[in-house]
Amino acid sequence: MKKSRAIIMSVVLALMSAIILITASVALFSDSVTVVNYLQAGTLDIGLARTQLSGYTADENGILQFSSDLERVDLTDAQTDDPDDTVFNLGAQSIPGTWQEATLEIENRGTVAFDYSVAFFFSEVPEEGSAAARLADKLLVTITDSKGEVLTEAGTTLTDIVAQGAVALGSISSPNAKYTFRLKIELPLEEGTWDDGAGATIMNAALAFNITVSATQKV
Repeated sequence: MKKSRAIIMSVVLALMSAIILITASVALFSDSVTVVNYLQAGTLDIGLARTQLSGYTADENGILQFSSDLERVDLTDAQTDDPDDTVFNLGAQSIPGTWQEATLEIENRGTVAFDYSVAFFFSEVPEEGSAAARLADKLLVTITDSKGEVLTEAGTTLTDIVAQGAVALGSISSPNAKYTFRLKIELPLEEGTWDDGAGATIMNAALAFNITVSATQKV
């Protein structure tokens, strides 16, 4: 009986040893896979150019003349203090009936899709009630997107569009893709443009405004 019990215990110990050995073998043999990851940041880069400028402006005699300029002007690195870096070129004097429409081309020079918008703002905010402020209330602004859709309501003034802030124009996804949009500014030829009859005139008013085209990563 004692002999049988000893044999059983031996077998049990042998089995336990075998289990331990097997477990140890699993722990000792291992494998791994290394995955190499490569990450390169995309680039958000836009180009902007004026491809056409058309409209009526006053000549040196104050007579409205039509002109259309097809010279391409690169505005990508435009400086606000450079007279050549302008969207519009209204001349030294603007009179009722003056208007210009600029065709602008935006290009995706990077690899990141983006939404783009345009905003108008005053270089120096005109004083309330001044001739410059009255002029800003007379100037009409029209924004047309790449699909030919007019994004501004009829009668939108420069004052209105400055207050509105950025106007969304669309999106560009593909690298090297180009889209065009149009901006128009007009001093309408209508009664009361010069003077409202109560002495509130816009004559000799000086007004400067800037235009910003912005791109934001599309999400």
